[in-house]
Amino acid sequence: MACSFRYFLLKRCQGLTGLNTTSTKKFFAAAEDAHPEAFEPLLLLAICDGREDYLLRRAEGTKAAVIFNQFINDWQASGRPLEVYLGTLPDQDRFKTVLIEWRTDSSRLAADRKILKYVSTAFSDLLSDKNMTRAEACRIANLNKGNFYAFLKGDTSKISRKTAMNAYREIAAL
Repeated sequence: MACSFRYFLLKRCQGLTGLNTTSTKKFFAAAEDAHPEAFEPLLLLAICDGREDYLLRRAEGTKAAVIFNQFINDWQASGRPLEVYLGTLPDQDRFKTVLIEWRTDSSRLAADRKILKYVSTAFSDLLSDKNMTRAEACRIANLNKGNFYAFLKGDTSKISRKTAMNAYREIAAL
């Protein structure tokens, strides 16, 4: 998988609320004010961090408290790890949707990495055909030299698919 479930939840909360923080308190305030779609990943993040009790105290007296309590009680009664429990929920469940998004995101990244291996090979061939050095390609495409060199050697984690394809198109157009 590309990233841990906890990290995905953190990034999801940050993306939905527009906050660049790890604060449960700030995430809850933002979700309550204008971003109710952040409640599900926020609760799951709090569980991953062992902060579900804190979140329940923050949610006391709100509509979210009922949803949070119900989910936590059902999850604890199951006695299963969080990701396993989420997998047993119906597909339409608002909490399972978060798990599905994480799995989809991870699958997409794995597919991108496979494709990038072919792009790396094609890029090497293109540089040979154009009689261009790797350093020249970096300057033209405005790429980090170390990451580009590693990419050409097969380390597909150094450059995104979009960046690699844009650089390839730019070099091919010369």
